[in-house]
Amino acid sequence: MVKRIVLTVLQFVAFLGLMYVGGLSDIINLSLESKQIAQGNMHPTVPIHTIRYPLGTHILIVNGFLYAGILLVLIILLQAITKRLKPWAALSLLAFVLAVMLAFATKMGLPPAS
Repeated sequence: MVKRIVLTVLQFVAFLGLMYVGGLSDIINLSLESKQIAQGNMHPTVPIHTIRYPLGTHILIVNGFLYAGILLVLIILLQAITKRLKPWAALSLLAFVLAVMLAFATKMGLPPAS
């Protein structure tokens, strides 16, 4: 029981970490492009393609969500291969959904209390 809780919390932290790192891909690209321009390269290459999605007054960078989604698919695939899909898949999906909800809440802001 404790093992399931600890691994679910670790998955939650991993999903949040990937969403954070993926959200920084725009900043990473900007710093790499400015470094290449400073070195004299007038046509800098972008190593990480950034996917932006306008949502109201905010612009969401979807890279972190994609990275976390790929990790979720790999985790569930690994669970299916080891035949431990039944008790673990729901916890992995719960950790992913909670991480997505927390990431969107921190990005968009929590709704104001009435």
